[in-house]
Amino acid sequence: MDEEIILMARLHFGDADALTELYARLGPHVYALSHALLHSREEAEEVLQDIFARLSSGGHGYRPVFGSPRAFIYTMARNASLSRLRARGARPVSLDPDLVSPDLLAARQPDLDTRVTVQGALERLTDHDQALILDAFFQGLSHLEIAARRQMPLGTVKTRLRRALLTMRRRLEEA
Repeated sequence: MDEEIILMARLHFGDADALTELYARLGPHVYALSHALLHSREEAEEVLQDIFARLSSGGHGYRPVFGSPRAFIYTMARNASLSRLRARGARPVSLDPDLVSPDLLAARQPDLDTRVTVQGALERLTDHDQALILDAFFQGLSHLEIAARRQMPLGTVKTRLRRALLTMRRRLEEA
């Protein structure tokens, strides 16, 4: 992960080679995430291009104190994909369970240590908190939609989701 922070710093100072290296490391994963949400090769390619164009322009706003470059870029891709879905009035179809299986994640994720660490942090959450995380980040549901699906007050969903994310963050920082 430290290498990715260095790449982001180099990118900030206009180093085009840093963009090439980031694209080689993360491009296939950004595409896979977007494709899984959009179910469209063309739109996933457009999201991939948009994300790396934003990174190259320096207008991306990355700050290391808020997390890893990998998480930042994946979040950019997820948000761009969900924006496209909202624009066309669609929702992501439930992700194939194989997409979140440990075996397939291992094949798609070059950094096995990171995958294991994140999976471990997720698994240490309660089943209820895991479900909220999966609804929000893999299903692309809004807080209001999660509240309706889980028959919970909106404020409770927001509070529990935030608490779950903070718990995961603490566990990831410990690792």
